[in-house]
Amino acid sequence: MLARIVLIGPAYPLRRGGIATYTESLAAAYIRAGRQALIYTFRYQYPPWLFPGRTQWSEEPPPEGLPIVARLHSLLPWNWYRTALELAAHAPDALLINVWLPFFAPCLGSVARIVRRRSPQTLLLGIVHNVSPHERFPLARLLTRFLLDGLEGFLVLSHAVAHELEPFLRQQPYRVHPHPPFDYGPAPERALARKRLGIPESEPVLLFFGLVRPYKGIDLLAEALALLPNPPLTLIVGEWYMPTDAFEQRLRQLGLSERVWVVNRFIPQQEIPLYFAAADLVVQPYRSATQSGITPLALRYERPVVVTNVGGLPEYVRPGQTGYIVEPRAEALAEAIADFFGNGRAREFAPFLHAAAREWSWEAIVGTLDLLAEDVLQARSRQ
Repeated sequence: MLARIVLIGPAYPLRRGGIATYTESLAAAYIRAGRQALIYTFRYQYPPWLFPGRTQWSEEPPPEGLPIVARLHSLLPWNWYRTALELAAHAPDALLINVWLPFFAPCLGSVARIVRRRSPQTLLLGIVHNVSPHERFPLARLLTRFLLDGLEGFLVLSHAVAHELEPFLRQQPYRVHPHPPFDYGPAPERALARKRLGIPESEPVLLFFGLVRPYKGIDLLAEALALLPNPPLTLIVGEWYMPTDAFEQRLRQLGLSERVWVVNRFIPQQEIPLYFAAADLVVQPYRSATQSGITPLALRYERPVVVTNVGGLPEYVRPGQTGYIVEPRAEALAEAIADFFGNGRAREFAPFLHAAAREWSWEAIVGTLDLLAEDVLQARSRQ
């Protein structure tokens, strides 16, 4: 059993997006289980030229009850060395390192190797969100291999990512555990949520939620909506990590400007339930993916989903019960959206969504990591 762990990855005050929330949620699960968890995060994460958003810093209050140390500088090797010595002095049972972008591989791979030398009893485990980056990155495979070679075992969040991981393995064990839903608190009643957002009660509402990047296919979504004679009111909610001009121009060309509402800002955690409560259907028209925290989040709020058949997205969805799995084409997206709203599927899906909302838990991941630790210890004994 891993009684004392340290997690390395983005976290408050750099709470920007799903991986930071994942790190904090996993630490909280360890603490709820009566174990010790400490988070080491970055005091300097991305250089400005690499970060496309408005700010890397959270404007929300710090998460309660989570010990977080902002220590790492992604670009300074002497900082990596000092931080690794500090981590080794803690002598945790395991160091859990998030794996998501090749840019961080020199920093995190170096820290892992130094901790291994200074605290040999500490297990070095990776939490693999992405093996291949969503956008092109120089020397991506070389950097990724450097980080993965320094780790002893992996928790992988989807079978699609496991498939990408396997060519990099040198016989290290791994276990797959789906991404549990984040807990942003209870959702308000649908009518109240719509009133607060200024949405008429009778409107059919489609929601795209999360940071907006090119690979997420919102252009496909616009083309799909244009194929529908009566497109639903569509909310695109999240900070844009790409220019908005071309998309807005295309909406005007398609006559959709009044049917698509764009909320271009980072959404504080307390507002997130509001948008899911107001929606009837959640859409993820991604061109590529590993897995996503949005899919389980939609199911946690008992909202059906339309996902494209890419990466690990289909692993969360039961067609005909909790949503639709379609090819990443406008026609396929339009067909699923039309079927849901045109045939009254909300009532049909409701009992299945209620069951799915309780299917995954953070506590179960703690157990999976215990099993992974046993796998690593067995692998060590064979060396």
